[in-house]
Amino acid sequence: MIINPSAHTMIPRGNVMRNRPYARRQLSIRMPYGRQMWYGITKVLLFSSVLIFVCSFWLTSAVERVNGEIEKATAIHHELVNTNILLRAQKARLFSPNEVGKLAGENLALYLPKSSQYHKF
Repeated sequence: MIINPSAHTMIPRGNVMRNRPYARRQLSIRMPYGRQMWYGITKVLLFSSVLIFVCSFWLTSAVERVNGEIEKATAIHHELVNTNILLRAQKARLFSPNEVGKLAGENLALYLPKSSQYHKF
């Protein structure tokens, strides 16, 4: 009801929305296949995006751990290669004829005979 203050009368009015029962629904966008399906699709996409986000962080940390282990293995490999080079040089020096003769003479009192000490037949 609308009250007209100047005339002091009341003008009865009917429900304006009664003639337009679906006015609110017609303004909204109609979704194909229904709202419930789109809500479900939205939930699945939201969950899968969160899952992908968490998995990407986990995989990034796993890759960093593997890279750290590879760097450690590479450092150990270079150290072993250097140690191998030093050991081979030491072995070559120790098994040289001069060194073998020197060690045999010192430890076992074995000396190579000189050319005047043996006879060729």
